Amino acid sequence: MASNWVERNLGDVLEIKYGKDHKKLNDGNIPCFGSGGIMRYVENSIYEQESILIPRKGSLNNIYYIDQPFWTVDTLFWTKINPEIVFPKFLFYQLKLTDFVSLNVGSAVPSLTVPVLNDLKIKLPPVAEQKAIAHILGTLDDKIELNRQMNETLEAMAQALFKSWFVDFDPVIDNALTSGNTIPDQLLERAEQRKAIKKKDNSDIQDLFPDTFEFTEEMGWIPESWASDTVKELANVTDYVANGSFASLKENVTLSDDPEYALYIRTTDYKNDFSLAKAKYVNKHSYDFLKKSILEGYEVIISNVGDTGTVFRPPVWLNQPMTLGSNAIAIKNENMSNFLQYYFSSCFGQYQISSIVGGSAQPKFNKTDFRALAVYFGSLELVSKFEEACQPLRAKIDTNLSQILLLSNIHNTLLPKLMSGELRIPDAAALVDEAV
Repeated sequence: MASNWVERNLGDVLEIKYGKDHKKLNDGNIPCFGSGGIMRYVENSIYEQESILIPRKGSLNNIYYIDQPFWTVDTLFWTKINPEIVFPKFLFYQLKLTDFVSLNVGSAVPSLTVPVLNDLKIKLPPVAEQKAIAHILGTLDDKIELNRQMNETLEAMAQALFKSWFVDFDPVIDNALTSGNTIPDQLLERAEQRKAIKKKDNSDIQDLFPDTFEFTEEMGWIPESWASDTVKELANVTDYVANGSFASLKENVTLSDDPEYALYIRTTDYKNDFSLAKAKYVNKHSYDFLKKSILEGYEVIISNVGDTGTVFRPPVWLNQPMTLGSNAIAIKNENMSNFLQYYFSSCFGQYQISSIVGGSAQPKFNKTDFRALAVYFGSLELVSKFEEACQPLRAKIDTNLSQILLLSNIHNTLLPKLMSGELRIPDAAALVDEAV
């Protein structure tokens, strides 16, 4: 610690306050936090200035920094920070290094108390230096958040195109309106919306769609002569049990927390945003045993046990060998990967999956039933056009995810060094400027 840094108790720089019940609050636009994150949006705020939110019960390491009006429930402390002593964002970054779980005073439910938190030791440089350090780390956080927002936009663009072509059938409606053909009653509202839109798809796209509809028992009204095939006919479907029984898996597959050889991709990794800190790995022997489940990066992965129907793509941005883990299936068709992703994420794809889910103790579906599902796609040429439109979006999404990983690693490296005074601020600033 540098000579001009001082050690203080947390209680010297902030006042810890209790959250309140939210059930009687009306809905609004103010975030209401619990220890697990935002629970809902409400009409009133409990505080409107910068604050650090610290769990009172539950997931004790889930602390939050907020600089807008908010509400917290009684499982989450909020704080009034003295800005003359500590820069709030700097304090947040320093507290991110604290293992609050080690301060647990609960038995059945992990818990923290005000006295325990007040006695927590923190190290503070002069406020000007605190601001400089917070700015460096904040620059990384801002770029990471910008990339995440950009990816949300790119993902929404691809989803909107899929919905327009394969769910709302906008080009078919446009063609029917031009030809004077009958629009089914269920699509009349959409037809009125299409009339008001001046810019339509280009003629090359329009020509791939018919100008009339037909009724089907499974899908209702769809474009006339709309082609379909089963999943089995469109793609190879594999899963982790393709390599043998559960017994042989246990004998031949060893999971590790250390990056031995290849990532073992599970559905829980999707929920963790593919955090390497929570990842599981397999060695070369296990990877070779699981050769039928090796992931190249273009596959569409669907959870088939527990949280059935969750759809995601392999984390190619991690640039590591990957094999498919438990409770999931992979659809392999490189020429239809984007289409199949959005198809099975759509309301109809999810409906089809729900139709084959069984199990009493735990929801699940098997690979055979999934392979028999019909996929309605119009024509392979149309799918090709969709893939062509989605490919640059997918490439940009993966590039952004790669940069998020790089920036996160830099952030995690700099954080302890800046908070201990080990790294000089100009050196850290230069590193961040080069990265962003």
